[in-house]
Amino acid sequence: MSGGLLALSIEGTRVLTAAYVVAAVLVVALLLPLPGVRARLRVWWPIALAAAGVGALAGSLLVWWVVDVQDVFGVAASPVIRGAAAGAGAGVGLALANLVRTRWWRKVVAIVAIPAVLVAGGLMINRDVAYYPKLGDALGVTGVSALALNHAAPRPALLQDWKPPAHMPAHGTVGTVDIPGLVSHWRARPAWVYEPPAARTAHPPRLPVIIAFSGQPGSPSDLFVAGGLQAKLDAVAHAHEGLAPIVVAPDQLGSFHANPMCLDSPMGNVATYVTVDVRTWILRHLPVATSRQEWTVAGFSEGGTCAVQFGSERPDLFGSFLAISSEIFPHDHTIPRTVREAFHGSMAAFRAAQPLVVMQRRKPYPDTVALYCVGAEDKSYGGSMTKLVAASKRAGMRTTSTRLPGVAHNWNTGSAGFAWGLPRLVQVWGLP
Repeated sequence: MSGGLLALSIEGTRVLTAAYVVAAVLVVALLLPLPGVRARLRVWWPIALAAAGVGALAGSLLVWWVVDVQDVFGVAASPVIRGAAAGAGAGVGLALANLVRTRWWRKVVAIVAIPAVLVAGGLMINRDVAYYPKLGDALGVTGVSALALNHAAPRPALLQDWKPPAHMPAHGTVGTVDIPGLVSHWRARPAWVYEPPAARTAHPPRLPVIIAFSGQPGSPSDLFVAGGLQAKLDAVAHAHEGLAPIVVAPDQLGSFHANPMCLDSPMGNVATYVTVDVRTWILRHLPVATSRQEWTVAGFSEGGTCAVQFGSERPDLFGSFLAISSEIFPHDHTIPRTVREAFHGSMAAFRAAQPLVVMQRRKPYPDTVALYCVGAEDKSYGGSMTKLVAASKRAGMRTTSTRLPGVAHNWNTGSAGFAWGLPRLVQVWGLP
């Protein structure tokens, strides 16, 4: 498949309109009793409508089972998602009805209509959650390869003394790296790393660091593919003569659907992986600052919860955190399941690991900056942010929060959250 086709935006109006029109035309063609249907009109209409109704019910039940019962995504489905699933199901049901007692050419139309309505419904859902911007992303072809590390010795000079060299790259670089769990024994998928233009020079300065986490279910790539993080970081670099944070997005999940909750537990030593293995790898391989003031943890959804956990548990390592749509405490589906699988059945241990309790126990935090944001339409996680903000202020953190207008709990929020948080972090790091 050509690079141009892989770069096709599947969230744009043209592609969406074309997909919706094609699906609608095929559905109308299958609904009308045109030639090719052997049943009489008074018999065909009840059959077609009943088939469409059964399909719509099946699509709705699928969303109910996956989202409401299994709680795979940890958040309720929006009306758009439920409507798209019901609509796609109705189209499939109608197409299946057209495979019985119809002529061969009408069967062909029905077979073509099935993927058409499924694609239209999938594109509608994707637009709602803002997960795959391009066709290549949806097919798993991101164009990102292993990062070629720059082994040049960092400059000992302060960032304020930085002068960009003549041949500095115009943009930052994103690539993947393997960060082994030498101490934690955590088996992670490849991490994604962003290096700003200044880091790719012959004598790079020591730059601030963000350890960033995706949501769950998810992958490290989500921050850059769905969150559009590279463009935001390049904008920071453009405004600061090539200077921007190095961002490392490690795999805190282990697999797409797993959720070990950034803890050390029977589910895996993720906390040790992040604070020891990942941190050590960064210090050895990247031109980064060593001061806690220039180290930040950030994330969206489950990743935002991780940011609050590390920011409150390890103020000795991280001077700031950005929590986008954070949960009130780490949990995997239900509290009983979380206590059983991650805390050896101890409710006391579960409570002790909650950020609200950690902040109360470890306060004061005189030198920690806490940034929180959530979608204004996100009623569930909005309540969590209110409690976390209050706890952070009581603990002495320099706390700032906002509700992002027009978004709920999806990657529209994740993207907007980083756009809101990065300029505030620039002030914390003291980029000139």
